[in-house]
Amino acid sequence: MSSNLPDAIHDTPSRVPTWLRDGWPVVLVAVIALAGWYLLTATVYAGKGYLVPSPQEVAAAVAENAGVLLVATLTTLKEATFGYLLAIVGGISLAAVLSQSKLLERSIYPYAVLLQTVPVVAVAPLIVLWFGYNDLSVVIISLIMSLFPIVNNTLLGLRSTSRNLTELFALHNRSRFTAFWKLQLPGALPHIIGGLRISAGLSVIGAIVGEFIIGSGNAQGGLGVQIVFAQGRMYTALLFAEVIAATLLGFLFFMVVSAIGNRLLKNWHESAIGH
Repeated sequence: MSSNLPDAIHDTPSRVPTWLRDGWPVVLVAVIALAGWYLLTATVYAGKGYLVPSPQEVAAAVAENAGVLLVATLTTLKEATFGYLLAIVGGISLAAVLSQSKLLERSIYPYAVLLQTVPVVAVAPLIVLWFGYNDLSVVIISLIMSLFPIVNNTLLGLRSTSRNLTELFALHNRSRFTAFWKLQLPGALPHIIGGLRISAGLSVIGAIVGEFIIGSGNAQGGLGVQIVFAQGRMYTALLFAEVIAATLLGFLFFMVVSAIGNRLLKNWHESAIGH
């Protein structure tokens, strides 16, 4: 009977909530980082809040400028979301087309790579010239920055379909569309989710960079605009608050995409089983 005791203990369900059991390391690291930040500002940077403000100063800046921060964060969220959604639709569609023809892939894929390597700062003046100083230009920059990982990972996944399964579909006289919809696309889903995770953060970065370049002339803008204004006023505490807000926004995008990906993959793919 004693030999079965370890199994019984192992089989007993834990009373600790899953989110608490899995999330405490993240909280612990955050607490350590916050404590280190506080000690640094109390010792090395004591009295030098213009260089590294203390957590209390940043919290005070957030409270003082809560309305501006909220509007700026929502503006950047809107621009990044539109850019990201366009990148998803365009990237997956382009990869689907390229996967059906080696000739098309050899002809068009290098230009997708080229688009990724062109500095955004270099093409921003053209985007402004074509679309003006507005949110649309920021969305386009966000789209450009987040497009390539989706195209690349989706194409890789579609090209990684098992040859045996492909031949099995051909043996049963399945159409190319049926093979794509029921074989290639489901099989490529883990790669697609990986590309979406990478692009989630890039879409926010693209929106903020676009605001740096395009929206800095407008006082009513997103986080990128407000960062420029806070830097000009040497308001370092507010600058820290806006950088933290931008970081959390990118993290939020990543977590939402990861949660959706885990839900889609959890019943059949090793990367998500147990999450």
